[in-house]
Amino acid sequence: MRAELLSKADIEAVIPHADGMCLLEKVVSYSQDEIICQTQSHLDESNPLKTDGQLSKMHLIEYGAQAIAIHGGLMERDSSNTEADDEPRVGYIAMVKSVKWGDFNPYTPFLEIKAIPLVADEMTKLYEFDVCDAEQHSVCSGRVMVVHPDLES
Repeated sequence: MRAELLSKADIEAVIPHADGMCLLEKVVSYSQDEIICQTQSHLDESNPLKTDGQLSKMHLIEYGAQAIAIHGGLMERDSSNTEADDEPRVGYIAMVKSVKWGDFNPYTPFLEIKAIPLVADEMTKLYEFDVCDAEQHSVCSGRVMVVHPDLES
């Protein structure tokens, strides 16, 4: 695994997920052009997405979406649009497209999640994401559009 740049506590400060629902445990790198996160939460028996002790491949989309949320939160923080004490900005998944599935071994030692922004403005963000296993094999990739509600209406 790569060295940690941001911890789970740091992540929880920039996204509206907390405790068990914050699935990503560390950010290993980020820039305006991409973010790379890692986690072992898929191995956790108390993972809130598991049913009968199993994580569905469909849930890997949520891992990608959380990397997107972290990237958006970090970009807002870094551009000084938000103060350190501000609540994380809420966003909703509006669309998931072009999902490709690989073989998912639920016992891989860790997952690495990369997200790349394609288009972003104040209300919407379109990202590509890729979830890879410890051997860097893609297990889920696709595109996600996130919308932020107009809070001033």
